[in-house]
Amino acid sequence: MCGVVSIIYEKDNKQIGNEAVSLLKKLEYRGYDSTGASFFKENGEILLMKKVGSPTKVTQELEIGKHIGQKFIGQVRWATYGAVTNENAQPHEVNCKIHIAGAHNGNISNTDSLKLFLRENGHKVLSDNDGEMLVHMVEHFYAIEFHKLKNPSVEEKKKAFIRAIRTAQSKVIGSYASCIAAPDIPGVFAMKSGSSLYAGKGHDANGDFIVVSSDLTSVLGKTRFLIPLSEGDGLYFTHNEYKIFSLKEEKEWVPSLTRSRLNIADIALQPRYSYFMEQEIASSPSNLDTLLKYYIEEEQERELYDIFEKNYQACRGLLYDIVKLYDIFDSTAIKAHYDTILNNPDFIAMYKVVEKKAPHILKAAESTGFSSEDSQLLNELLSFDVAQLKRLFVLDMLIIWKKKRTIVTYKKRVVEIFKAAKSSTNRIYMVASGTSYHAALIGGYFFNSVAGVAIIPSNPGQFRSNFIDSLAANDIVIGISQSGETKDLVDIFNDIRARYENGVKIFSIVNNENSTIPQEKSDFYLPIMCGPEIAVAATKSFISQVALLYLLALATKLTDDEIKLKLAKIRSVMKFTLESIEMSITDVVLRLFLKPSMHILGTSLIGIAKEGALKIREVVLNHTEGYDSAEFKHGPNTILGKNTLFSFSELEEMHNGFVDFMLELTANKNDAEKAAAKSFLEHLKNFKLGNGGAEVLSGKFETGNREWYAEWYKLYVEKLSVEKFFTNYPLVFVCPPDERDIRITITQIHTHKIRGADIILIAEENEELQRAVEGKPASLEHYYYKYIKIPATGDKYAFVFAATLALQQIALKMSITKRKYLNKLKIEEHGVHPDVPKNVSKSITVD
Repeated sequence: MCGVVSIIYEKDNKQIGNEAVSLLKKLEYRGYDSTGASFFKENGEILLMKKVGSPTKVTQELEIGKHIGQKFIGQVRWATYGAVTNENAQPHEVNCKIHIAGAHNGNISNTDSLKLFLRENGHKVLSDNDGEMLVHMVEHFYAIEFHKLKNPSVEEKKKAFIRAIRTAQSKVIGSYASCIAAPDIPGVFAMKSGSSLYAGKGHDANGDFIVVSSDLTSVLGKTRFLIPLSEGDGLYFTHNEYKIFSLKEEKEWVPSLTRSRLNIADIALQPRYSYFMEQEIASSPSNLDTLLKYYIEEEQERELYDIFEKNYQACRGLLYDIVKLYDIFDSTAIKAHYDTILNNPDFIAMYKVVEKKAPHILKAAESTGFSSEDSQLLNELLSFDVAQLKRLFVLDMLIIWKKKRTIVTYKKRVVEIFKAAKSSTNRIYMVASGTSYHAALIGGYFFNSVAGVAIIPSNPGQFRSNFIDSLAANDIVIGISQSGETKDLVDIFNDIRARYENGVKIFSIVNNENSTIPQEKSDFYLPIMCGPEIAVAATKSFISQVALLYLLALATKLTDDEIKLKLAKIRSVMKFTLESIEMSITDVVLRLFLKPSMHILGTSLIGIAKEGALKIREVVLNHTEGYDSAEFKHGPNTILGKNTLFSFSELEEMHNGFVDFMLELTANKNDAEKAAAKSFLEHLKNFKLGNGGAEVLSGKFETGNREWYAEWYKLYVEKLSVEKFFTNYPLVFVCPPDERDIRITITQIHTHKIRGADIILIAEENEELQRAVEGKPASLEHYYYKYIKIPATGDKYAFVFAATLALQQIALKMSITKRKYLNKLKIEEHGVHPDVPKNVSKSITVD
């Protein structure tokens, strides 16, 4: 995945360089292999600058912030087509037939054939990058369209450019979003063809602007007023005007702006935290409250909701009027429309009923504040007249009721699907990638043991190769995706629709409700509503996915009140876990952060083991595998004992040992000894570690020096023998409070620690586990163990959440510690970062 961004003002702007720097840095999580910027001046000049490196590094090295222009197109690259080189960096400026420049985010799968076509048609292709092919293709067809015109006006050029985009788009195969501009056309052209793209209109100290980006949060950092874009849309925009055009048909339109509901506070790093990953882990317990609010029907709400139901048509009208506020941007007009809502006879009558029948609801207004997804708008309305707090609070509850009504309806439908599947031959598949796939594995654990329903978790590749050709009518496919844009999952849903027109049910579990999968690919969806997740490594969304799956499994057996008690207990356990395990985790982090490899072994919890391993691989960049604990003995255990994995700290020890060896070898020697020592070192240069011994080595020298050589070799072995640097291999066991799982874990601990494993155990307190961990094997002098004790509940399902937090915290703190260590060594571009580690991206939108 890459990121593309553009902003345009009315005139050349001295601050556009600083705007470019800010926008590029906000895209750093999407790509850091290379960074580029193109500035277009009013006089038609294009300034292009790009270089290998992250936005933080390149914007400083190229002094991007100092440049002037009217419009800017930039890109951050996560390399797919073409090596990480300056030539393959984007944007691309081309002028083979006509002058344009642009960049893209995504992938173009027929890049090689496009390159051949372009070269055959006189284009000079300078890179292997698919983005250059796209820009050249638009250039090629724009030149054809342009040369058909005689003395074209700006409007004629715009129309010709749009025709060229449509033709180029029909020749290009792939999923992408792009921004392209010509120096003699005032605006910028953007395309949304399979990858995320967002646009907004606003005003700042430099005047009116329109901004476009692959990332919604970078647009919201500039404006809350969005231009609605859908799949297959093109966009032409200047500083204050825009129009949408179809990428396939001759259709154009100008939609109204919409106001984003997203709270800027949700995407900002709070002062108490240093990293988004840290902040997002800490928010996980409170996110369970959101699930409870929308998925669990409360007795105290019933009276109020009955009032809304009896006034259903009036409520629909009021909600429609509230939504219309998002299309009004002048504060005076907002106030006028708001007054019409408050003075609506239906609302006045309904409010009086609430005052009479549910006064306790109104009493909560001052203490609880607004909590619907429109709370930011309601707070803005409250600023007009604070005396209207209670009336606005009723509107807040109305908005919650409307969303909750839909969610509860679909929740009940899903529960019935699961219940029906238990007594039928219908199969239920959960398809997801990465972290969401691990949530599906844990969902299978819940549904099997809580609901007695079999779930088949699968990633898209497995599903395509093992299941897609054998689906039957009434099978159920559940897609899980944080972003709702996961390309692999979109492709699976498209394939199912194409092959099975009727019968197979598809629904999704997502965080981003306004994304492709829930809005375009699913029969319906269930939201996890944990808010935007900025860090690349998913943490809070994973917890919320797992919590929703647990809630659904419980709903097949229990009442809402019983479910609420169980989730409230889990929330408390999660908070206590974060507070209580700090010391144990710190000790483990210092022990493991430089270990080149480790395994996390989950007993009955393969999903947690795999997710914990993924987090460490993602943000620490240490090789880590997640396995079922009993499965580890079937091959992977060969890593135990002597192996050739050496860490940075062990290399440091080798280096220090060699320095000590050299100091002793050369100290206080006469000339004859020095000559012999030099000869010894020459032969030692080709000597393999662990090979032979004093006899083999001394056989290479004169008889008279053998005593010296034997003595020096003994010193060499003492300081540098590879045997000194073999260390135990770390195994992290995750064991729930289940009698059978405890027995299995104890057996595996004993089996592996005697073969050279250090043991870290994540479990509730248990005497038998304690004895198994702390018992030192007779043959291992340097055995290390740590027992990370999770708050005791005796509940193996609550344990899932606490253990997940422990593993997330370990990954976070290992990343921070290793990052500081590598920075201290002045190792550049090492890629260790809790929020933006190298080579991974938030939502993979390429195959």
